[in-house]
Amino acid sequence: MRKYLAPKLGRTLGMAAVAISMSLAPASAADYPEMKLKVAHALSEAFLWADVDKWFFSELEERSGGNITSQVFWNGSLVGPKQVLDAVGKGGIPMGADAQGYYPTALPLNTMPNALLGTLTFSNPEHSSIITREIFENFPEMQEEFKALGVWPLYFHAVPSFRVACTKPIATVDDFRDKKMRQFSAYHPKVWSSVGAVGVTVLPAEIYEGLQRGRLDCVFYDYSSILTQKMYEVAPYISTANFGAGSTWPLVVNYDLYFNEWSDDVRNLVTEIANETSARSVAVAEASAKDSLSDLAALDGVTVVEFSDEEQAKMVALMPDFIDLWVAQQEGTDRHDVAKRIGEYVKTRAKELAGG
Repeated sequence: MRKYLAPKLGRTLGMAAVAISMSLAPASAADYPEMKLKVAHALSEAFLWADVDKWFFSELEERSGGNITSQVFWNGSLVGPKQVLDAVGKGGIPMGADAQGYYPTALPLNTMPNALLGTLTFSNPEHSSIITREIFENFPEMQEEFKALGVWPLYFHAVPSFRVACTKPIATVDDFRDKKMRQFSAYHPKVWSSVGAVGVTVLPAEIYEGLQRGRLDCVFYDYSSILTQKMYEVAPYISTANFGAGSTWPLVVNYDLYFNEWSDDVRNLVTEIANETSARSVAVAEASAKDSLSDLAALDGVTVVEFSDEEQAKMVALMPDFIDLWVAQQEGTDRHDVAKRIGEYVKTRAKELAGG
């Protein structure tokens, strides 16, 4: 997979910034104790975000003078998906990465940026990253969810905008009618019904065969995943219809380790690199989308199907307000009030970022 050497963005984005408000004065390598961090990663190295995390650990080792090294266990080889946060919180493993959407009971507020991926809620990776960081900073109830698990998120990954690759061209809203679309969120059935399509829940390992056998007409992924997982071989029509971005796969650290056991020097170094990594994640997501679409267009047998601005606006107008749906799902719980306030913040901030 291509390594994207993205520049640092002027505005750093990161969850770890919540923890440290003091200036981060650099320490010499001698100030850092020797430690080797085991990292339980539920994601495969084939995905875009793996390179971003590799950069984080590489920088941590380099800036600590080689004193802080890491051993990453990819693809659930140490702890499987849906178990990583529990393992890190109990102290058996110092760090890990898993999708917050796998923990709807423990993280009902924090799952929102993940659950609403591909619902046109977040217009692009930068906006989703900014809003995810800001709601975490501004709503202590969101911080308390991670603290209750015994973990703290250092940063979230920005997710490129989701697209569709299909067995037939999708150039207009009408082209979606009766198509069988891959879905993975509880909100996606309403995405597809809004355009007359049918959502089908299919595990990632079954998507390729599902397209081959006609169980699916379209895969729902970002351009990079369509390319690297070779979905174009069975779904050669790549539509430019944009379903929006999101934030997911936080890198977390054991809470007590981060706040109570690590020295200020170690915590400051980790915080500094985490902030830069969060910004880098945005740049990588944006570069990946551009480069992957170009690579797809150059492949024999692949057709990039233009979904015009007019059709995009028509599709947006058909969609429900997914923030309202998310807030409504919190009714009858003790988090309904804060969910309403989070929802209002997200809507206001999204409009500001869009220049509206």
